[in-house]
Amino acid sequence: MKKTLYLILLLVLCICVSSSCSRGDDEPSADILSLDSLIDRRDEFDRKKILRVSDLRHRLSSAGTPDERFTLNAQLYDEYLTYNSDSAMKYIDANLDIARRSGNIERLNSSLIKKSYLQAAIGLLREAESLLDTVDRSKLTREQLVEYYGQKIYLYSHMGNYTGGETNEYYAKERSYKDSIMTVISPDHPEYLWYRAWDVIGTDRNDPDLNETMRRRLEHSSKDTRRDAMDAYVLARLYQQAGDEANSRKYMVLSAMIDVKIANAEIASLDDLAKIMFANGEGDIDRAYRYINFSFGKAISYPNRGRAFGIMQTLDSVSKAYQERNHRQQLRTNLFLTLVCLLSAVLAMTIAIIIKQNRRLMRQGRNLDSANKQLNRNLRELSDAQAQLAEANTKLKELNADITRKNDELTEANYVKEEYIGYVFTICSNYIRKLEEFRKSIHVKAKTHKYREIEDETAGVDNMKDELREFYRSFDTVFLHIYPDFVNDFNSLLQDDKRIVPKEGELLNTELRIYALVRLGITDSVKIADFLHCSAQTVYNNRFKVRNKAIIDKKDFAEAVRTLGKFEKPL
Repeated sequence: MKKTLYLILLLVLCICVSSSCSRGDDEPSADILSLDSLIDRRDEFDRKKILRVSDLRHRLSSAGTPDERFTLNAQLYDEYLTYNSDSAMKYIDANLDIARRSGNIERLNSSLIKKSYLQAAIGLLREAESLLDTVDRSKLTREQLVEYYGQKIYLYSHMGNYTGGETNEYYAKERSYKDSIMTVISPDHPEYLWYRAWDVIGTDRNDPDLNETMRRRLEHSSKDTRRDAMDAYVLARLYQQAGDEANSRKYMVLSAMIDVKIANAEIASLDDLAKIMFANGEGDIDRAYRYINFSFGKAISYPNRGRAFGIMQTLDSVSKAYQERNHRQQLRTNLFLTLVCLLSAVLAMTIAIIIKQNRRLMRQGRNLDSANKQLNRNLRELSDAQAQLAEANTKLKELNADITRKNDELTEANYVKEEYIGYVFTICSNYIRKLEEFRKSIHVKAKTHKYREIEDETAGVDNMKDELREFYRSFDTVFLHIYPDFVNDFNSLLQDDKRIVPKEGELLNTELRIYALVRLGITDSVKIADFLHCSAQTVYNNRFKVRNKAIIDKKDFAEAVRTLGKFEKPL
């Protein structure tokens, strides 16, 4: 029964983990979250757009001259161009009428090209081609020629997409006009980088300088105009062609963000981004579904039949993936519920068996209880006797341990005294011998009038430093002879990363030497400072610093040090 229960629990856990993993998409990046936030504010951007248009329409209603109306119509056309095609068509037709009435060929050609662009944008490709054929190319200015070739590229690109296939006659024409526009457009033209980029896209050429130039221009732009959105989009396509997926996605998101902020209904970037997010049904399907629906709504409101048709194909793929994912999740949920029901039944059976066993154990327990009470009475009597005996033994052991400890302390103290008395006598003897040699040397030099040498010899401090080092080394040697494990035991009181290790060639350093004196019973910082030839403040600071590294209470640190170091009894 237990094995069956464990098996079911393990199976349920596996299902839960699998379900959690299937739902756990990667956390969206900051720019994706910013894009989502902008989409949530789309009504706000639409209102700003409407306010700008309302202001222009009010100014148009009071315009007195054809020139003023032509200028305001052009501005309204630009505002509506990516927002509402019907309104944009109304104002470009008005400008065509003004241009024909005035006989201004330049304005007429410019308006014809703009209307052709608008017709191509809403899917009237044949009408756009016919209208563009009425333009007399020989009468175009250099700026208009760039606009004319650009419209040809836009038109044949759309016609190629409608025709389908990797190559067709319209793509060939598009390629031809890309070559043509690059012969007439100047590097200082606002759309030079745009057309230069499209001249590279779709070929096996690569232009890193172009990528860097466009990236710098975007960095210094306001990022709130249609031109900025177009630059970010084409830069994303360039990075895509170069195989740089990270930068391609980054600038596609930037283009979509700008398009949303300017209320652009011709939002190709969000359509492409939805395809990236979808990632063949394995990516962020929810976000892809939201983006493609947003793009589809914009295409319908524009209206752009061609874009709406293309988006519907992507929308259909995303919807199918969305439904398949929901179906898989439903199957997992049903399986999980079935396992939970099975587990509940097993648990119910287990609980019933446990209750039955508990009742039997309770009956047996009552029978044992009376026997245990009698046994407990006997045990208490025995326990009282044992407790009295144990108390007497404990007191005896404590007394013996105290005697042993006092003997050890006395033995250690006597041994330390003997060692250091011999050490002191040796040092004193050495210093008496060295003073006698020093006296003789000074006497000889004085008799021979070598006063400069006497002055040099008495003024030098190196000898004193050497003597002091020799003194410390002798002290360290004697101390570690008595307490060979002192350094390791001392470090065991410190944090692992704060342990004190003498440098190569040293037995003890200043910090260890201070606490070696504490181990010998010298706890006064002034006496320690006199012994080590330093200030009492230096001793205090070192003791304070070491206590801060301790793993025990600072108040108990000095007492703990006094018990360190394994004392080796002399043989």
